[in-house]
Amino acid sequence: MSLIDSVKGYFKSKSQGKEVGKAPEGVCPNCWGKQEWDNEFYKIKKSKDSLPESEVYNSFIKDVVIKLDKITLTKDTYTCETCKVSYDKH
Repeated sequence: MSLIDSVKGYFKSKSQGKEVGKAPEGVCPNCWGKQEWDNEFYKIKKSKDSLPESEVYNSFIKDVVIKLDKITLTKDTYTCETCKVSYDKH
């Protein structure tokens, strides 16, 4: 799954009231929480063009993904290249 699909799935599930994790899959929960994307997401959801198929929604998702740095995978951990925090794979 691409990072864009992961972020889209996260916000779609959240808007449907489904339980979501601390961050989308492949995104550092530490950096994600510091960015506070939820507030931006709710501004988009309140607009008239907030459907996942709309260009406004897709532009928002692309902007989020561009601002997120990569997480590198080592043998037993994921390490965020931005904040250098490591997380166990398990």
